[in-house]
Amino acid sequence: MLSIYYKIWVDAITQERAKKGADGNWKAFTIISMSLIQGVNLLTLLFILRFFTDIPILFTIDLTRDKAINAFMAGLLVFFIPFAILNHLLIFYNQRYNKLINLYPSRNSKLYRNYVLISLGIIVIPFIFKTIF
Repeated sequence: MLSIYYKIWVDAITQERAKKGADGNWKAFTIISMSLIQGVNLLTLLFILRFFTDIPILFTIDLTRDKAINAFMAGLLVFFIPFAILNHLLIFYNQRYNKLINLYPSRNSKLYRNYVLISLGIIVIPFIFKTIF
């Protein structure tokens, strides 16, 4: 399972390096996009669990009086920051991505593109269930 994770990362890194260049901001763009997609996957899982149980999708945080800022901060803390930290430790810490690029071949962004499209496409399913039932 972890090898698939690494293969997707190698595909994402090679795509962003090709776009931004080796000296560009490819690291930031890659970790942000992958962490957001992983957050979408968690959101999808929580939507599916919410369909069968009463687990809250977004946990409440009361930092300010503004509900929009509180919801944004809760979403950031639940759906983005944990994945960004995990991805940093597994991929970017001690430049591990160089070892992974040598270990796994790039698939010309096909694996990364399919991962993004499936992740974004599958979140539609809980919305369809919610409107039907």
